[in-house]
Amino acid sequence: MSDDSKAILRSRNLSSNDTSGATGAIRTTADKTSKVPLLAVEHLVKNFGPIRAVDDVSLELYEGEVLGLVGDNGAGKSTFLSLLTGYYHADSGTFRYRGKPVAHTSPATSRRALKIEMIYQHLDLAPDLTVWQNLFLAEEKRKFKIILDKRYMIRRATEVLAELASKIKPDDLVGALSGGEQQVVAIARALLFERDIILMDEPTAAISLNKVRDVLDLILRLKSMGKSVILVSHRLEDILEVSDRIAILNRGTISHVLTNDHQMTITELAQMMFEGAIQRTVSVASNEELAEGRN
Repeated sequence: MSDDSKAILRSRNLSSNDTSGATGAIRTTADKTSKVPLLAVEHLVKNFGPIRAVDDVSLELYEGEVLGLVGDNGAGKSTFLSLLTGYYHADSGTFRYRGKPVAHTSPATSRRALKIEMIYQHLDLAPDLTVWQNLFLAEEKRKFKIILDKRYMIRRATEVLAELASKIKPDDLVGALSGGEQQVVAIARALLFERDIILMDEPTAAISLNKVRDVLDLILRLKSMGKSVILVSHRLEDILEVSDRIAILNRGTISHVLTNDHQMTITELAQMMFEGAIQRTVSVASNEELAEGRN
C-alpha cells in the first residue's frame, strides 16, 4: 500500500464516528457531550449577490479550546470570521453564547454579548502611542468622566502584561516592538476587556520564524487561562501543534471537523483540504485494503 493511501486510511480511522450525515464529509467531536458550548453558530448563510460565501455552516466552540480553522483560498474563512465579529450580517442563521441566543447585528454585539475579540493579521495598533495607550484606545478610563486616569490604566496594563508573562512595559512605544511583541499587545487588549473568545487571523504570517514559537506559546497560555481561540493559519504545522480540534472549510461549507490527536501529518491535513484528491485516494486505499484482507 502506498504511503498516501496509508495516510488516508489513518484519517478515515480518526473520523470513524461520522456525525455530519453529508456524503463525503467527515466530522468528529471531542468528548464534550456534557458541556454547553461557549459559542454555537447554527446554519449560517452569507451571500454576495449570486455567490454563496458561507453555506449553512454550523460550528461549536468550547471553553478553553483552541479550534483550528483551515481551507484553501476562497474557502470562506474570512467571511466566516467577519460574521462572527459582526462586520458582516448573516443572511440567515443563529448565534448562541453559553446556550443562550444572541441577536448578533454589529461589532459591538460581538464584543459585548458574544465576548469576541478579533486579532487581525495586520494588527490594528497605533505605532506612535505607548502600549498602555493602545490598550485603552477609544475606551480610556476617566475620573469623573473628564480627567484621564493614567495611573489606573498603567496599573491595569501592567497586570494584564504580567498575566501573559510578557516583559513588555506599559510605557514602551508600540512601533519599537517586534511583530511577536505587538501580537502580545493586541491579545492583552482582549484580556483587558474580558473577552472569552479570541479570533486570530494568520498570527504568524507577518513575523520572523524565530518569533513563531512565542506566538504559539501565547496561544497555549490563553488556553490555560480558560480562553477559547479560533486560529486561522496557512501554516498547517502551527494548526496541528496547538489545536484541540480542526475545522476545514471547503467552498463555504464545513467538510470536516477533526479531533486533533497530534499524530496527523501536514500531508494528511492538506489532503483532507482537497476533497477530490481524497476521494480518489480512498478508493485506491479501500481496494488495496480489501485485497490485503483476502490474502
